[in-house]
Amino acid sequence: MLYPAARDALKKADMNLIDEAEVEHRSIKDLVATIEAGRKSDLFEAQIHVMGEWVSHHVKEEETAFFPKLKKTRLDMAKLGARLAARKDELMAELADKD
Repeated sequence: MLYPAARDALKKADMNLIDEAEVEHRSIKDLVATIEAGRKSDLFEAQIHVMGEWVSHHVKEEETAFFPKLKKTRLDMAKLGARLAARKDELMAELADKD
């Protein structure tokens, strides 16, 4: 929801921010999946360390570049935030049903 909305709101010159953020998200998700799948090896601690670095970098970039640019657009951040929160609630309920 966030990145498609950002693509509609930001200027073409800022599309690289979204592209990079999507690649970072996918990379982090892939690493989390590897760790959760129990593929623990001698690299487990390195994987956790790298994941932490990637997440820190991603959050910093969003806080310092991505979100400040979004705030300058006409995107209704409160409405988008409410949609994201509702989706999170749906996903959390699905997880709870699986337990």
